[in-house]
Amino acid sequence: MPLVDALFLSLAASFVIALPAIVAELGRPPKDVPLFVDIKNVWGYKLNPREVFWLGFLIHLLMAALFGALYFLLTQFGYVRPYRLGGLLTYATGFYLLVGLVIFPVFRLGLFGRKEGPWVWFELLVVHHLLGFLMWAGVTAFPALMP
Repeated sequence: MPLVDALFLSLAASFVIALPAIVAELGRPPKDVPLFVDIKNVWGYKLNPREVFWLGFLIHLLMAALFGALYFLLTQFGYVRPYRLGGLLTYATGFYLLVGLVIFPVFRLGLFGRKEGPWVWFELLVVHHLLGFLMWAGVTAFPALMP
């Protein structure tokens, strides 16, 4: 499994997950977009609703790229069997814990993003498991991507 395949699958899955939010953004800036982390202040600068949306979308894509890249590394070292549904969902749970317990606190968003809202933890859980499921579905639909 080349790194490019893992990144393509995770970013494509991420884009599919983001489609409802993107469509909503085309109409008017939504106030609280589910499945995106809403960061309203960056280094003291207060973001307007459109900037909050695009920053959330960028973070969503960056997390998906990290999801795919780390998955690739774990399969290369033999810790995970490539593109098995159970393995991907287990990996998604581990990645969720990494993001919630390490990455978000480092960026001062609190454990599991609690400073950004009471439901961020659940949105993260859903997004990561959707990423895992959609990566598996992508490989199932397009077997040429299977290593």
